[in-house]
Amino acid sequence: MNKLKIIFSVLFLSILFMASCKSDDRKKQTDKAINNSNSIKTDNPLKLLVSNETEKHIVGDIINISISESKISKTDTVILFIENTEVSKLTMEKPDFKWNTKKSKVGINNILIQLNKENNRFKSNKNIILYSDITPENYTYKVKNVYKHDAKAYTQGLFFYDGFLYEATGLKGASTVRKVKLETGEIIHGFAIPKDIFGEGIVLLNNKIIQLSWQAGKGYVYDFETFKTIDQFSYEGEGWGICTDGKKIFMTNGSAEIKILEPQSYSPIKTLQVYDNNGAVVYLNELEYINGFIYANIYQYDKIVKIDPATGKVIAYINMKNLLPMNDYKRDTDVLNGIAFDKKTNKIFVTGKKWPKLFEVEFVKK
Repeated sequence: MNKLKIIFSVLFLSILFMASCKSDDRKKQTDKAINNSNSIKTDNPLKLLVSNETEKHIVGDIINISISESKISKTDTVILFIENTEVSKLTMEKPDFKWNTKKSKVGINNILIQLNKENNRFKSNKNIILYSDITPENYTYKVKNVYKHDAKAYTQGLFFYDGFLYEATGLKGASTVRKVKLETGEIIHGFAIPKDIFGEGIVLLNNKIIQLSWQAGKGYVYDFETFKTIDQFSYEGEGWGICTDGKKIFMTNGSAEIKILEPQSYSPIKTLQVYDNNGAVVYLNELEYINGFIYANIYQYDKIVKIDPATGKVIAYINMKNLLPMNDYKRDTDVLNGIAFDKKTNKIFVTGKKWPKLFEVEFVKK
């Protein structure tokens, strides 16, 4: 074999050897990636334990939260979050945390533990329901005055300002916003909203009327003086009732939730869950803010619920049964809905969907 052939043979064998090495390297890298992938899929070493988990928890209870030590090493630190706020760091030496729920919100509270280990993140979480520590008071009503109300008005929203009622009516093709003279029920000014929109609650804030729609996911903003549309915003889910404390907007969607909206962008900044000592209060509908509390109609029920806007706790129930006399009921007379408050006189007005009357009432403790 001549020298040239020997050189080519050596070069060829070298190339084969290098290719084989690279192939082995790739195989090792692939195997390592598979192993790493498998390490991500290994059993979660975290186990979250909550004392008396199946029992009813009430605001003010001390709830013990701990981690199982079986798969946690001495060098591991587990971070504990309650409602997305870090509250403690847990270790094998200190695996417990006593959660004082005195200042916690009612409703569903999410508890989460997290461990970062070997480039992996492990999590474990549970939802704990806190019931209100308040037994709601029971009220009834006293009728002070009775006024005419448009029996064709499917009342969705109501507020009182400067001697007049402002009302929003619903149903597609029949939804309106109107200014009404209290003493006679006469419509002073009003307009129809688009026929494909089912109108819902209204509120007055910063010289603007803000209105929700039921399922369109749209809110509308009107100039208070002219009723002209000046803005529009979007939101997720349904819109039912709306009110304000003069700084924030409160909005219902038919569940036990009250969303708190920022008044410039109308974007949600917080969510309240409304609970009493027995559980969630659902079907929250039309709202009114009265002397520091939110009052809400409960859809399909002759009840108004009084809510603490800071905590979501139910303070009282007002039984409005038999407010509209039976001889005033017609075939299409619908449910109680609509609360308005005159700040100057402390008068409260209520009515219902397609009711022929509107009532000035006083809430009386039983």
